[in-house]
Amino acid sequence: MIETFSKEDREAVEFLRKQASHLLSRKYDTDYNLLRWAQGYNHNHEEALEHLVRHLKFRRYYDLDNIQDRKSDAILEKYFPLGLVGPTGKDNKLLVIECAGRIDLQGILLSVQLNTFLTQRLRFQERMLSEINRMECDNGSQSSVTYILDLEGLKFDSKLLSVVTGPYRILWASVYSNYPEWIDEMLIVNAPNFMAILWKAVAPLLPERTRNKVKIFTGSSDWKTEVLKRCTPDNVPVHWGGTKVDKNGDPKCHEILNIPNDLIPKTLYWVPTPEAPKIAELTKVVIPSGGNHVVRFRVPFSDGSISIAINRFAERTYSMAVYHSDDDGAINWDLTQMNDWAPDFDYPGMPTVDRVIAPIPGGGIVKVKFGNEQSWFRSLQVYYKISFVDANDQPVPYECIVPTAA
Repeated sequence: MIETFSKEDREAVEFLRKQASHLLSRKYDTDYNLLRWAQGYNHNHEEALEHLVRHLKFRRYYDLDNIQDRKSDAILEKYFPLGLVGPTGKDNKLLVIECAGRIDLQGILLSVQLNTFLTQRLRFQERMLSEINRMECDNGSQSSVTYILDLEGLKFDSKLLSVVTGPYRILWASVYSNYPEWIDEMLIVNAPNFMAILWKAVAPLLPERTRNKVKIFTGSSDWKTEVLKRCTPDNVPVHWGGTKVDKNGDPKCHEILNIPNDLIPKTLYWVPTPEAPKIAELTKVVIPSGGNHVVRFRVPFSDGSISIAINRFAERTYSMAVYHSDDDGAINWDLTQMNDWAPDFDYPGMPTVDRVIAPIPGGGIVKVKFGNEQSWFRSLQVYYKISFVDANDQPVPYECIVPTAA
């Protein structure tokens, strides 16, 4: 335990480590990682533990400790500009710049499947977390991110609000719920004249702690001075007020930051494949407001590894979770009696049919829940196809039991 922790911090970290020891991996188990959960929930031990356990199951399901080993998506690598610049030079903070105004929002949604988008963002989050952990280990103090969200180039159109308050909000919510207290401060710079409209739509959807960390600057304001209050000049690219250039003398440091200026070509838009077929080839279910739909499976036991393969599509936000038990009697159990192997999270509706493959503990009873809990009035159409595969992506026999609705 780091001695600079307060008594309250030490007690919180020791409590969380003890209670979550069965899920903590060696890589994630650091004092500061656990402290962030305590801080994010105002040192309410039980509430912090609940959300930590949910995250640790999320980490296991997506194998976040090893997510950097997965192949990066070429489209997102080129057209979705996220950049980890390096230490700010002040207060053990890390500088991250996102040129969000240059993102082809509609093109991303039409080109990339949900799981690919989420995986790419999680890869970046884990890269940031690894650097934060390294800085904490080297300097003996807690680290976090100074985040510059640059909206230069953002153009308003009729679809912008629905995209920002829909898919992007849900994806950011997933990031915040799994990485508490990672942002020290977010500086939104080059905010357009319609920023007030965007903020009015987005702000109520953000937690208060998050809203309080956001500062908004128009393009005509002296935001570069504000950046340099938080960073030393030689740690900030010239374009954002510092003196840093890459080895080519580029003031935007394109070697670190990919800043696209073009729309995604329509030739790169997603098209159905045998792995992720047309919507019409999936099973359709209509879920009433506040309800859910559960699909039940009996999977034979096997000596080898088994994964669940899910195609999914929804017109708007839905929740999904995967439950498992090796007890055959679980076919009639309530979901709360089973192991939530993939915890319940919200996912955004996107124009593409998604495909996600993830391991399950083994044979037995598996239940997949799709939910419409967020809606008060509107029903939701969800489309899905679920199967099981072995380590070589070959089909595994299974029995699908008649689904139930609630």
